[in-house]
This record gives sequence, structure tokens and C-alpha cells, in this order.
Amino acid sequence: MAQKAYRQEIKQLLSPAQALLLEQRISAVLQPDTYSDSSGSYYIRSIYFDTPTDTAYQDKISGIDNREKIRIRFYSFDASVIKLERKEKRNNLIHKDSFSISKETADQMLEGNFESLLTYEHPLAEYIYSLSRSSTLRPVVVVDYVRRAYVHPVGNVRITFDMKLQARTPETNIWEPGALYHVLGEDTILEIKFNQYLPDHIRQLLCSVPGQRMALSKYTLCRENLTQKQGDFLLGK
Repeated sequence: MAQKAYRQEIKQLLSPAQALLLEQRISAVLQPDTYSDSSGSYYIRSIYFDTPTDTAYQDKISGIDNREKIRIRFYSFDASVIKLERKEKRNNLIHKDSFSISKETADQMLEGNFESLLTYEHPLAEYIYSLSRSSTLRPVVVVDYVRRAYVHPVGNVRITFDMKLQARTPETNIWEPGALYHVLGEDTILEIKFNQYLPDHIRQLLCSVPGQRMALSKYTLCRENLTQKQGDFLLGK
């Protein structure tokens, strides 16, 4: 079995002014991601799964070094390419496995039925199916945002600006835009991913616009925001 390739990941929270300035500098040096549309961005929707005891959420807020998240992801409401993903975190390193699933499989998973994963010849399909049996996975939150991404071949660098972070419950139709709760307002999440080496000129660019180092993930932020909004609704606020 091939050894997993883990990557470094750094996250920062940027104000609108910081994001604008840094992206201007980054775009002058790095190439846009091939997924970008004519506007230079693309829309991402992820549906995260967790256990009845919220294992993934609790591991994150407790600072557990070795943890994972399971999600379905698709782009710009195009259901022709749907990814089922497992993102691992080992200390400060990350690794992501994924494979494509059909819309029918995604719909069944959202209903709590993982049986069709057995028809896929992929190790991750078997793993998630086994996890669903042992831990009773269920969808817990829909996470939406707009991404602008840039890449650099040296060090396999990928820098993303994630904006308009929103959350909603997974009970409604996930294939349509729908109404969502805004989570971060106008702020942007900057993510820097690379292998073992971040080139010095890119590091200097990133240091030129210092943002606030982030400890929380989009998943955690959206879960907490959704819980607060639901609590406010029940209280009549």
C-alpha cells in the first residue's frame, strides 16, 4: 500500500481590505486554479457527516491531534461531479482521500443509507461504509462558500481565498441554492497548503499582509453558527 502524502496547512482570517491587498499580490505571482470560471472564482457546497455524539466536532474543539471529517462536495450546483471525501488531520499535517459518486448515492447517504457504497471499487468507499455501520453517520450541516484559488508548482502550493461562508441544515434540497445563514460576514478565510516546502518569495508575500491565525475549521464555525441560529429561533429572537 502506498504511503500517504501529508501536506502542511495554514489558515488565517482576513478582513475585506486585507484579502483584497493580498490577493492582488498573490495573483501577480501565482496562476489561477484551473477550476476557476471566467470571474476567477467558483462555488463550493459541502455536506458534512458526523456521529450522534458529534465525534468530528468534539475532536476538533477539544484539540485532538488525530482526527477526520467525512463530507460530500460538489461545485457550482453541478451534480455531474460529486466527490465523497475523507479529510484527515495529523498534528499540523493534512491528507485528503476522495472519489466520485453518483447523485443517487449521495441522496441515499443523506437519508442514512450507505449500502450503495459497496458497489464502488475504492478503499474509501469500504471505509466509510464500515464507519457508517459502526458509528451511525448522518448529515449534520451544509457549508457553502465562494473560492478564489491560486497555485504554484514548486512545493505544490495552493492558496485559496474563501468568501461568503454560509451554513444551513441538510434536511432541505441540497441541490438548489436555498436560504442560508451567513457565518463570517465579509471576512475571508485564507488557506495555504503545500508539501514540505513553501518558497521564500511566497512566504514573504503572505507575511506582507498579516491576518489572524485561525484555529477553527469551516465545519466547526458553521456547526456553531447553525446551533446558535436554531437556538435564537426557538427563543423567538
